Amino acid sequence: MIKVVNNIKEVKDFIYFVKDLYRGNDNYVFPIFSALKKELKKIVLDDKTYKAILSIKDNEVQGRLLFTLDYSKKQGKKICFFSFFDTINDINVVKELFSYMEEYMVLNKVDYSEGTFSPYDADTRRGVLISGFEIAPTIFTSYNYEYYGTLLEEYGYLKAIDTVSLNADVNIKSKKRLNTISKYFLRSHDVRVDSLSWKDLDKDMEDVHYILSVATNEIVYQDAPSIKMIEQTAKQLKLFINPNFIKIARENNTNKPVGFCLTFPDFNQILKKTKGKIRPIRMILAKRKITKARGTMQYIVPEYQNTGLIAHIFNSLFDEFEKHGITDFEAGTMMENNPKPINAFKKFGGEIIKTYRIYGKELK
Repeated sequence: MIKVVNNIKEVKDFIYFVKDLYRGNDNYVFPIFSALKKELKKIVLDDKTYKAILSIKDNEVQGRLLFTLDYSKKQGKKICFFSFFDTINDINVVKELFSYMEEYMVLNKVDYSEGTFSPYDADTRRGVLISGFEIAPTIFTSYNYEYYGTLLEEYGYLKAIDTVSLNADVNIKSKKRLNTISKYFLRSHDVRVDSLSWKDLDKDMEDVHYILSVATNEIVYQDAPSIKMIEQTAKQLKLFINPNFIKIARENNTNKPVGFCLTFPDFNQILKKTKGKIRPIRMILAKRKITKARGTMQYIVPEYQNTGLIAHIFNSLFDEFEKHGITDFEAGTMMENNPKPINAFKKFGGEIIKTYRIYGKELK
């Protein structure tokens, strides 16, 4: 039976389903349930921009799904985006969830469905994990059982595109490579790398927004977020931010922003122990013991792409890693058909460690 989430109790049923589903799984990291409840209440109950549904059998939740219809820049039309897909290993649950969603979409003249995507940011938690199950998820990435992809394909969903995560050891070898590329870049470019400043946050956010607005490539899923959204996100994530891990590259002569890298300490190392609860004092104290970082965004304006600027930024970033005891760096998920950032990352020792699949289906 399908239950449409219509009240706060059902929101709680939706978010806490994974506690039973992943109980005993050593790699799964529970989300911050209080924050998730607030976010879902807003988009599902208040704004009603998303629909959340549950598959129920014998009064027990068997699966869940969140979805919306929105304009896709890639498709050039409104499509269905789905997320928060979690289920027991049962094709009948998948059929029940997705047939309800698809019937709703067809009634609204939507003929294509794709996911998974985060409702809040297309660059995080995107795709169903299909390889790298033995590796614990880093902050803002998804994790799921191996059978998820199999069930989706059995139901009729096909690969739309894969995204990959790359990892690089923070060591003398990688630092030497970055330093070499950085020196070569500086022979012909007068560019400095600054850390995020809380005192000049408004100016820094304007520069980040500018970079996002112009740093396009051939693989574009969404328009750049608004400056207001960037500012709100920065304030909401302040607990997770180390300003020294957020780098903005600027020309020295003009002060023009030309690239940035958004990196977070891997708070999943702490959240795994708090089991979905925020413990501010404990998190602040434990922050010093985090040994991994994840770059969620790295963007370069067109005239500086393929110049070595990204390595110049990473060179500065790796200096910070050494100071803070970071030994591993995982880059944000990259589209498989956008080899430039993948190849750039490989130049200083990065290797693909995880693959996520975005699934799509034509609706009839």
